[in-house]
Amino acid sequence: MDHSADVPGNIQNDVMTVSAALSAGSLREVVLIAGKDPLVEIGGGHSAYVRAHGRAALRAGFVPQIFCVSDREGVFETDFGVVYRVKSLVPLHLRAGIGSGYYMPLVVIHGPQLATAISRFLRYRPGPHVVHGFGPWAYAGLAVRERLARRGVAAATIAGVYTTVRHESRARVEGLGPSHGLGKKARILAKHFWMTRVVERLERRTLAETQLLLVNYESVRALLPPARRDPPICRLVPYTSESSFFRDGTETPPCPTSLERPDHTDVPTIVSVSRHDPRKGVDVLIHALAILKGMGVPFRACLVGGGTLLEDHRRLARRLGICDVATVEGFVEDVWPYLRHADVFVLPSLEEGSGSLALIEALQAGAAVVASRCDGIPEDVEDGESALLVPPGDREALANALARLLGDLALRTSLSRGARQAFERKFGADGFSRALAAAYRSAAPGDAS
Repeated sequence: MDHSADVPGNIQNDVMTVSAALSAGSLREVVLIAGKDPLVEIGGGHSAYVRAHGRAALRAGFVPQIFCVSDREGVFETDFGVVYRVKSLVPLHLRAGIGSGYYMPLVVIHGPQLATAISRFLRYRPGPHVVHGFGPWAYAGLAVRERLARRGVAAATIAGVYTTVRHESRARVEGLGPSHGLGKKARILAKHFWMTRVVERLERRTLAETQLLLVNYESVRALLPPARRDPPICRLVPYTSESSFFRDGTETPPCPTSLERPDHTDVPTIVSVSRHDPRKGVDVLIHALAILKGMGVPFRACLVGGGTLLEDHRRLARRLGICDVATVEGFVEDVWPYLRHADVFVLPSLEEGSGSLALIEALQAGAAVVASRCDGIPEDVEDGESALLVPPGDREALANALARLLGDLALRTSLSRGARQAFERKFGADGFSRALAAAYRSAAPGDAS
């Protein structure tokens, strides 16, 4: 079934790539359990991570069959795999009541739905199969393996782990501040209770029973149960951003309108790309920008990204009086123009779980980086060489680092060069593809070549 006309334009580059390869019999299938719909969540985060894996798998000689939950059913051929939408059993008004992040809390319902759909898809196809789930969605892979085993079909389960439920949910609660409304705080606290009391149980079983765990950072490996941290159960693999598959990093698109302020023509530009989520520290950055303005440092700033706290942070920017030098842009479909026209990229996160896809894109763009020293970030960049690292949550330290960088063109140039070198050294698409292929072949029972 071809519904490629419904696929957003920035994804539908060559929808015939997968079907042609399948028809020729030149590729082997791998099932990816995305959970969230990668055709709807166009920005960064979980879905961008899944799409990058799809592109890597395809480049390595596999056909990604990607299963997700959505508002309606459908099969979509894309240039990162074939997407199978499973219609949610939960009515739309109930999902809306949970909020924009409803997918993860509802994994207890949607996981079995996906397992049923995947089992039906695979049951008459010869194995062995490779089933790769991401985050808590890997739980559905265990059910697939058990159902296929009853039919005598072999399947290997892989879990891509980029954080744990407790680590991420606790950081979201700890990141709540005075600028965040009571209603949103109550909702986040309720979600924390559900995630740590219900979803975490599924995660524990997944981490205990999945045959292969893939992590990208030593900081994530440290979050795993001790018995599951070492090879051959746990494998450290490189990864990269989705943009690295179709950009070489030298393209410079037109400057976004919001950055073309005539009164700021020769002033350095600060760009941040982040969801407005308590664990991302956007409010810390806004306070740091206010301090920076009070210090008399010339700059203009643009904060790109959507999220539940977007309006709270816009109000905070107005209250602190920085709207003349800073724009809280909100969601944009393509962040690349902002990164390429940035003099400085800021990642103010309180927690990342692993690393940051936005940071990787900023490194590829060659921006001078200021980032929080949290989770896997110090594994990606080196303080003073490819970034300036500051303690997470410290607005004064963040403001001082920005002031230092804005006032020193030589340092910005050096960090920009170091950023690009770090990207080329650690985040190549080919290296990621080879590592993923090796993981799939090692996990599959029988001959997976």
